Amino acid sequence: MLELYYYPDNASLAPHLLLVETQVDYALRLVDRSSNAQKSERYLKLNPSGRIPTLVHDDLVLFESTAICIYICELDTSSRFMPPLGDSNRPLFFQWLAYLNNTLQAEYMLWRYSETHTTDAKSIAGIKAAQDQRLTGILTLLDEELGKKRFLLGDKISACDHFLFMLALWCENLSRPTASFANLLRFMCELSQRPAVQRVCDIENISLSCYS
Repeated sequence: MLELYYYPDNASLAPHLLLVETQVDYALRLVDRSSNAQKSERYLKLNPSGRIPTLVHDDLVLFESTAICIYICELDTSSRFMPPLGDSNRPLFFQWLAYLNNTLQAEYMLWRYSETHTTDAKSIAGIKAAQDQRLTGILTLLDEELGKKRFLLGDKISACDHFLFMLALWCENLSRPTASFANLLRFMCELSQRPAVQRVCDIENISLSCYS
Protein backbone atom coordinates (compact mmCIF):
# COMPACT_ATOMS: atom_id res chain seq x y z
CA MET A 1 0.00 0.00 0.00
CA LEU A 2 1.09 3.54 -0.77
CA GLU A 3 0.75 6.22 1.90
CA LEU A 4 0.35 9.84 0.84
CA TYR A 5 1.11 12.46 3.47
CA TYR A 6 -1.06 15.34 2.37
CA TYR A 7 -2.95 18.48 3.24
CA PRO A 8 -6.13 19.54 1.39
CA ASP A 9 -5.66 21.79 -1.63
CA ASN A 10 -1.91 21.65 -1.26
CA ALA A 11 0.90 20.40 -3.52
CA SER A 12 -0.26 16.90 -2.65
CA LEU A 13 -3.34 17.37 -4.84
CA ALA A 14 -1.77 16.22 -8.12
CA PRO A 15 -0.36 13.00 -6.58
CA HIS A 16 -3.72 12.40 -4.89
CA LEU A 17 -5.49 12.73 -8.25
CA LEU A 18 -3.14 10.20 -9.83
CA LEU A 19 -3.53 7.72 -6.98
CA VAL A 20 -7.27 7.70 -7.59
CA GLU A 21 -6.95 7.71 -11.38
CA THR A 22 -4.65 4.68 -11.36
CA GLN A 23 -6.82 2.87 -8.78
CA VAL A 24 -3.80 1.87 -6.73
CA ASP A 25 -4.25 0.79 -3.12
CA TYR A 26 -3.40 3.82 -0.99
CA ALA A 27 -4.04 5.56 2.31
CA LEU A 28 -4.08 9.24 3.16
CA ARG A 29 -2.10 10.58 6.12
CA LEU A 30 -3.09 14.11 7.07
CA VAL A 31 -0.26 16.53 7.82
CA ASP A 32 -2.01 19.43 9.53
CA ARG A 33 -0.45 22.61 8.19
CA SER A 34 -2.68 24.69 10.44
CA SER A 35 -0.66 23.40 13.40
CA ASN A 36 2.62 23.44 11.43
CA ALA A 37 2.81 19.65 11.61
CA GLN A 38 5.07 19.57 8.54
CA LYS A 39 7.80 21.07 10.72
CA SER A 40 7.36 18.59 13.56
CA GLU A 41 10.25 16.36 14.56
CA ARG A 42 8.27 13.29 13.54
CA TYR A 43 7.51 14.55 10.04
CA LEU A 44 11.01 15.93 9.48
CA LYS A 45 12.40 12.44 10.07
CA LEU A 46 10.27 11.36 7.13
CA ASN A 47 10.80 14.41 4.95
CA PRO A 48 13.70 16.68 5.97
CA SER A 49 12.49 19.45 3.67
CA GLY A 50 9.51 19.99 5.96
CA ARG A 51 7.15 20.25 3.02
CA ILE A 52 4.07 18.45 1.77
CA PRO A 53 3.64 15.93 0.16
CA THR A 54 5.53 12.78 1.03
CA LEU A 55 4.87 9.33 -0.41
CA VAL A 56 5.78 6.15 1.44
CA HIS A 57 5.79 2.80 -0.36
CA ASP A 58 7.32 -0.03 1.62
CA ASP A 59 10.93 1.10 2.26
CA LEU A 60 10.77 3.99 -0.21
CA VAL A 61 10.18 7.49 1.13
CA LEU A 62 9.75 10.06 -1.62
CA PHE A 63 9.13 13.79 -1.58
CA GLU A 64 8.62 16.49 -4.26
CA SER A 65 5.29 16.41 -6.09
CA THR A 66 6.70 15.84 -9.57
CA ALA A 67 8.84 12.90 -8.42
CA ILE A 68 5.82 11.38 -6.68
CA CYS A 69 3.64 11.85 -9.77
CA ILE A 70 6.23 10.14 -11.98
CA TYR A 71 6.56 7.28 -9.51
CA ILE A 72 2.80 6.71 -9.40
CA CYS A 73 2.66 6.78 -13.20
CA GLU A 74 5.44 4.20 -13.42
CA LEU A 75 3.52 1.86 -11.13
CA ASP A 76 0.67 1.93 -13.66
CA THR A 77 1.69 -0.85 -16.07
CA SER A 78 -0.77 0.33 -18.73
CA SER A 79 1.08 3.69 -19.00
CA ARG A 80 -2.19 5.62 -19.01
CA PHE A 81 -0.79 8.87 -17.62
CA MET A 82 2.85 8.94 -18.77
CA PRO A 83 4.06 8.03 -22.27
CA PRO A 84 6.21 4.87 -22.26
CA LEU A 85 9.81 4.69 -23.44
CA GLY A 86 10.01 5.22 -27.18
CA ASP A 87 6.79 7.23 -27.37
CA SER A 88 7.30 10.51 -29.25
CA ASN A 89 5.33 12.36 -26.55
CA ARG A 90 7.60 11.22 -23.72
CA PRO A 91 10.09 14.12 -24.04
CA LEU A 92 7.15 16.56 -24.16
CA PHE A 93 5.74 14.99 -21.02
CA PHE A 94 8.89 15.87 -19.11
CA GLN A 95 9.06 19.29 -20.76
CA TRP A 96 5.57 20.28 -19.60
CA LEU A 97 5.92 18.73 -16.16
CA ALA A 98 9.17 20.64 -15.66
CA TYR A 99 7.62 23.87 -16.97
CA LEU A 100 4.64 23.58 -14.65
CA ASN A 101 6.81 22.83 -11.63
CA ASN A 102 9.79 25.09 -12.29
CA THR A 103 7.97 28.01 -13.87
CA LEU A 104 4.26 28.20 -13.06
CA GLN A 105 4.44 26.74 -9.55
CA ALA A 106 7.66 28.55 -8.67
CA GLU A 107 6.30 31.91 -9.83
CA TYR A 108 3.01 31.29 -8.04
CA MET A 109 4.79 30.53 -4.78
CA LEU A 110 6.65 33.82 -5.03
CA TRP A 111 3.29 35.57 -5.48
CA ARG A 112 1.59 33.61 -2.70
CA TYR A 113 4.40 34.01 -0.17
CA SER A 114 5.88 37.35 -1.25
CA GLU A 115 6.67 38.31 2.33
CA THR A 116 9.17 35.47 2.64
CA HIS A 117 11.20 36.73 -0.31
CA THR A 118 12.20 40.10 1.06
CA THR A 119 13.42 41.69 4.27
CA ASP A 120 11.79 44.99 3.32
CA ALA A 121 8.07 45.01 4.13
CA LYS A 122 7.56 47.98 1.81
CA SER A 123 8.56 45.89 -1.19
CA ILE A 124 5.99 43.13 -0.66
CA ALA A 125 3.22 44.83 -2.63
CA GLY A 126 5.57 45.48 -5.55
CA ILE A 127 6.75 41.86 -5.61
CA LYS A 128 3.16 40.62 -5.56
CA ALA A 129 2.14 42.96 -8.39
CA ALA A 130 5.11 41.94 -10.53
CA GLN A 131 4.42 38.25 -9.95
CA ASP A 132 0.77 38.72 -10.82
CA GLN A 133 1.84 40.08 -14.22
CA ARG A 134 4.33 37.25 -14.75
CA LEU A 135 1.69 34.65 -13.91
CA THR A 136 -0.74 36.22 -16.37
CA GLY A 137 1.91 35.75 -19.05
CA ILE A 138 2.43 32.10 -18.10
CA LEU A 139 -1.31 31.39 -18.10
CA THR A 140 -1.59 33.10 -21.49
CA LEU A 141 1.05 30.74 -22.90
CA LEU A 142 -0.78 27.71 -21.51
CA ASP A 143 -4.12 29.00 -22.76
CA GLU A 144 -2.69 29.38 -26.26
CA GLU A 145 -1.24 25.87 -26.07
CA LEU A 146 -4.60 24.44 -25.08
CA GLY A 147 -6.18 26.30 -27.97
CA LYS A 148 -4.30 23.93 -30.28
CA LYS A 149 -5.11 20.65 -28.54
CA ARG A 150 -7.34 19.01 -25.98
CA PHE A 151 -4.63 18.28 -23.40
CA LEU A 152 -1.00 19.33 -23.04
CA LEU A 153 0.21 16.26 -24.95
CA GLY A 154 -2.60 16.20 -27.48
CA ASP A 155 -5.77 14.10 -27.33
CA LYS A 156 -4.63 11.87 -24.47
CA ILE A 157 -4.64 13.00 -20.86
CA SER A 158 -1.42 12.72 -18.84
CA ALA A 159 -0.10 13.53 -15.39
CA CYS A 160 0.90 16.92 -16.80
CA ASP A 161 -2.79 17.76 -17.01
CA HIS A 162 -3.42 16.73 -13.42
CA PHE A 163 -0.51 18.90 -12.35
CA LEU A 164 -1.85 21.83 -14.38
CA PHE A 165 -5.30 21.30 -12.88
CA MET A 166 -3.84 21.68 -9.38
CA LEU A 167 -1.95 24.87 -10.22
CA ALA A 168 -4.79 26.36 -12.24
CA LEU A 169 -7.08 25.97 -9.24
CA TRP A 170 -4.66 28.04 -7.19
CA CYS A 171 -4.44 30.69 -9.89
CA GLU A 172 -8.13 31.52 -9.54
CA ASN A 173 -6.93 33.95 -6.86
CA LEU A 174 -4.98 36.12 -9.32
CA SER A 175 -6.16 39.46 -10.72
CA ARG A 176 -6.85 37.62 -13.97
CA PRO A 177 -8.05 34.21 -12.79
CA THR A 178 -7.78 30.91 -14.63
CA ALA A 179 -11.48 30.91 -15.55
CA SER A 180 -11.04 34.14 -17.53
CA PHE A 181 -8.96 32.27 -20.14
CA ALA A 182 -11.28 30.51 -22.62
CA ASN A 183 -9.12 27.48 -23.36
CA LEU A 184 -8.01 26.98 -19.78
CA LEU A 185 -11.63 27.22 -18.69
CA ARG A 186 -12.64 24.55 -21.22
CA PHE A 187 -9.77 22.37 -19.96
CA MET A 188 -10.74 22.83 -16.31
CA CYS A 189 -14.39 22.08 -17.05
CA GLU A 190 -13.45 18.86 -18.82
CA LEU A 191 -11.15 17.65 -16.05
CA SER A 192 -13.77 18.56 -13.45
CA GLN A 193 -16.08 16.01 -15.04
CA ARG A 194 -13.66 13.14 -14.43
CA PRO A 195 -14.90 10.86 -11.62
CA ALA A 196 -11.42 10.70 -10.05
CA VAL A 197 -11.18 14.49 -9.95
CA GLN A 198 -14.62 14.82 -8.44
CA ARG A 199 -13.86 12.18 -5.83
CA VAL A 200 -10.57 13.80 -4.77
CA CYS A 201 -12.06 17.29 -4.66
CA ASP A 202 -14.89 15.96 -2.54
CA ILE A 203 -12.40 14.36 -0.13
CA GLU A 204 -10.33 17.56 0.04
CA ASN A 205 -13.39 19.83 0.14
CA ILE A 206 -12.38 21.72 -3.01
CA SER A 207 -15.17 23.53 -4.81
CA LEU A 208 -15.54 22.99 -8.56
CA SER A 209 -18.54 25.29 -8.87
CA CYS A 210 -16.88 27.72 -11.27
CA TYR A 211 -16.30 24.86 -13.73
CA SER A 212 -19.82 23.45 -13.76
